Amino acid sequence: MNILCCGFFSALQRTLDFSELRVGQVNRARGVLRSVGGKAANSARVLKTLGVDPLLLGFAGGYTGRAVRDLLDDEGIAHRFIETEVETRICQTILADCTDDFTELIEDSPPLPVTDWDTLLKAFAEVESGFDRIILSGTLRSNAPADIYAKLIAATDSSKVILDTVGAPLLATLEHSPALVKINAEELRISLGKDGKTEDLAGELIDHGARAVGITDGAEKAMLVTPDAVEEFRVPKVKVVSTLGCGDSVNAGIAFALSEGRSLKEAFVFGLECGSANAQTSMPGVIKGGAKLSERA
Repeated sequence: MNILCCGFFSALQRTLDFSELRVGQVNRARGVLRSVGGKAANSARVLKTLGVDPLLLGFAGGYTGRAVRDLLDDEGIAHRFIETEVETRICQTILADCTDDFTELIEDSPPLPVTDWDTLLKAFAEVESGFDRIILSGTLRSNAPADIYAKLIAATDSSKVILDTVGAPLLATLEHSPALVKINAEELRISLGKDGKTEDLAGELIDHGARAVGITDGAEKAMLVTPDAVEEFRVPKVKVVSTLGCGDSVNAGIAFALSEGRSLKEAFVFGLECGSANAQTSMPGVIKGGAKLSERA
């Protein structure tokens, strides 16, 4: 089983834990954890837990880029980063007893030169044929080429691709028919620039080329839309510690189950289980504890 996780902008993630968080005052953390963040890195971590040896593909640069590489080596996660002069970003995740979920302070990534994107496309072309499934994930910054995901999908067998992005970069891929667009309900509305029934909006993506659309909506019902059916699933009720990385865990679970030969429906259910398991931990991409089997609504 070979799975490629491609997400461009990994981050040096610092998760700070507070008993109380007071804006405008000094707050002393009772604990700090360093890890590698970013959607693709979170998915790779889940896959590693499931017993897969994924490859993480993206960019890394500077001191923080070296730290990211070292941390991934410590976790045993294989990586192929394009070395860039742009310093890898730092993201701060804040957990506090007084809040129901995480607060994240995200450092944006500076523009990358066109040559770096070209190098990444070449690296992808060199490795893509060796993978059963490919997860492409991440929201692109305004300074990134909007057609980068489309170019990546065009360079591989699109039936292997699970795509998790939003807006113009998503819409640009549809002519290449990704196997599954995994998206949350709010991102779906943003991408199409309108409100409406979730299944109808998902149907528009399918009409334009997507083979299937999986929609999550927090603790609300999840939905899997294909050209032939619309199915709804109840998400397991769990004690939520942090929802950071839950969508990435869903992606990993889907890719894992599809690689095992399960049906798309079975894979989507397993992905929801992984997302629910991640919600019970403070670290993104960690699925300790498990969750109850997701049920068809």
